[in-house]
Amino acid sequence: MEVWDADDFAPWETLHWDRVRVLRYRQHKPDHTIVEAQWLTNLPSRRVGSLSPYHLAKSRWKIENQGFNDAKNRYGLEHICHHHANSILVVWLLLLLALIIERLYRIRYLHRGTRRILSADQLCRVLWQSLSRAFLNTS
Repeated sequence: MEVWDADDFAPWETLHWDRVRVLRYRQHKPDHTIVEAQWLTNLPSRRVGSLSPYHLAKSRWKIENQGFNDAKNRYGLEHICHHHANSILVVWLLLLLALIIERLYRIRYLHRGTRRILSADQLCRVLWQSLSRAFLNTS
């Protein structure tokens, strides 16, 4: 691994930093391929060493790759091209569905306050009523 680290660059006009630190990594893989990465930061080298951003980036990829691996192998999902308009829409809809399910779980199983516990059927009715109210308010 080669590391190049310099923190004596002046920022450009729209960047509100005192100095710009440039980190460049070049990693030589066992198969003789070379992977390069560059980062800009305002973190001073005396506070954050040269290898810390590298390890942060590698841990991020590990988490993301594990997520894709689980989605593919456990749930049969293929990789989504996340820059396509339909893919963005699907991701947002899935996120909203997850939030709704989480909210219904909280209403059903977390007994805060004095309200009564709702059955699954009643929860479904509450969901449909709240969705129809939201639809009527936007029409």
